[in-house]
Amino acid sequence: MTAHQMAFLVIMLAAVVIRIIYITQLSGSELSGEISIDSEFYRQLAVDILEGSGIPGGALTFNPMYPFFLVMVFAIFGPSLLATRIIQSLLGIVIILLTYLAASNLARGHRDGKLPAGTVSLTAMALAVLYPQFMLYEGMMLGSTLEILLLTAAFNLALYVDRELQGGQPLRLGSRTVPVWLTGLMLGLICGTGALGRPNLFLLLIAAIPVWMIIRYRRISSWLRPTAGFALGAVLILLPPTIYNYSSSGKFVPVTAHGGINFYIGNRPGTHGVYQPPEDVRGEMRGLIADSRAKAEKETGREMTDAEASDYYMQKALDNIRNDPGGWLLLLGRKLVLFWNKVEVHDIPEVLYFQESLPIFSLPFLSFALIAPLGIAGFVIFLRGGNFRSALSVFLGAAHLSILLFYLNSRYRLPIVPLIIIMAAYFAGWLVREVRKKRYRPAGIMLAVAMTIFFLVSSRSIISANRGNVYTYLGTYYMNAGKEQEAARAFEKAYRLDPDRDTSMINYGRVLMLRGEYRRALEIFSRAYSVNPRYPRLAIMYAYTLQKLGRYREAARLARSSYSEGQPADRVTACKILATAAFFEKRPNEAMKWIRAGLKIDPDDRELLRMQRSIRSMPNSPSP
Repeated sequence: MTAHQMAFLVIMLAAVVIRIIYITQLSGSELSGEISIDSEFYRQLAVDILEGSGIPGGALTFNPMYPFFLVMVFAIFGPSLLATRIIQSLLGIVIILLTYLAASNLARGHRDGKLPAGTVSLTAMALAVLYPQFMLYEGMMLGSTLEILLLTAAFNLALYVDRELQGGQPLRLGSRTVPVWLTGLMLGLICGTGALGRPNLFLLLIAAIPVWMIIRYRRISSWLRPTAGFALGAVLILLPPTIYNYSSSGKFVPVTAHGGINFYIGNRPGTHGVYQPPEDVRGEMRGLIADSRAKAEKETGREMTDAEASDYYMQKALDNIRNDPGGWLLLLGRKLVLFWNKVEVHDIPEVLYFQESLPIFSLPFLSFALIAPLGIAGFVIFLRGGNFRSALSVFLGAAHLSILLFYLNSRYRLPIVPLIIIMAAYFAGWLVREVRKKRYRPAGIMLAVAMTIFFLVSSRSIISANRGNVYTYLGTYYMNAGKEQEAARAFEKAYRLDPDRDTSMINYGRVLMLRGEYRRALEIFSRAYSVNPRYPRLAIMYAYTLQKLGRYREAARLARSSYSEGQPADRVTACKILATAAFFEKRPNEAMKWIRAGLKIDPDDRELLRMQRSIRSMPNSPSP
């Protein structure tokens, strides 16, 4: 066995071992079965599809790739979180292998003297193993691992297409040569599948890759075959959801009907380049779509489908850009800096919780702050002598544009990190070669460039993680588990850390209600309601607090609006509040009407049945 093969096996073994430890610790964690609202939506949707319920009506308002991946996993293993995490960890190993393969191909294509391809590829492998965010997301019920896998696989195939069109060796599977049109077809299928999971990135690639092939090889006719294959592969994947969306909404929607609100969030006035929904809409996926549509309907005075609401927010964002182009350019600059900054912007709270609570993450992993400047330096070197410069530039350009057009979070940046890691390894290989050849001046200059980027861009704390979300997540878990005291402490901590967020206010108000501090709870709910008046659950809690303080008429007004908009449980509570208000205002007939309305939703509700018996026992009680 050669030294290279030995190093390869050691790195792979390390990758497997740390994932076994991670899955073991994650499964043994108190919150191992608790997942975010978005993840629960994907899980439940997969279960519903398997049970024959189908997908929700109307145009798709979610990225469909991950739910259908869960359908396949659940069909074999049942709705198991552990099985899903194990499979995603195995896919993480494949990502490391693909990173190794791409790094090897890039190093061998260097035109300015031979680079040590073995060193570059092994270094890229090691960096991928030591970057903890890959492993972290493998344990989450999210599509991030699939997106990283598809992007890395697509990049490898693009390199093979590029190499063959240059007259080099084609892709081979075993002893068979893969025709270039078939390689293009596979590349299109992969990018189309990726678009079903991360449209803001892969749709850009689907547009850019054919243009790249045509421009690069326009002087030779061989570009037509892989380009046609690519287009066919992408269309085969994107056509079904597009037809479904058109038949459901009457609009051309390539993947999902929530791109407009995301574009607006990333470009609206007051945004800082990260995920910041408007103050009066909920932050989780389903709440965001429902609240943003309701807000659009209120602003326009007409009912809208999700697709129409998406178009509305897209146009609204474009109007803002036209009105303040200078401010938008500054925002783009901030997003670009954020892209290369060390911060990992986690928009799913359990991700940050598990990263901070599991012992495996106390190991000396590498942060993005170290990888980023090395990657930039490597890209600069690669542009001078690399043999696949245009292919790499297309992928990096699409990744940057996907952030600049929308907003940065860790999940949006993750798919392109393997390529940044490859560039960092490329820089390391180049640096080794320069030092061995005693070319200290260029080596020193590029080291200085990397250090400058590190200190001026990558290492700075531009934004901080919202730790209040972590304690909201903990509080929700404890509340669902019946641990009210632990939930109260977590919600109180979330409120102290983030007192202006509506969810923090709502949950802290719940804590105060449990303690019987209704006046303080009323103050909190009143402030939260002024931020987000369209949240039915908030209106119900606000109304209940008013009722406990004897302000029945105000409570009834809030409850009446929630009765028509809320979920079944909220509507039942609204009926109780309305019945109580009518009873105390000596209107037993109206009280009975609301009791009947509540029992129609939940015939077994004990409190409504008790209220019904009490009113019927009164003299001159209303008829049943």
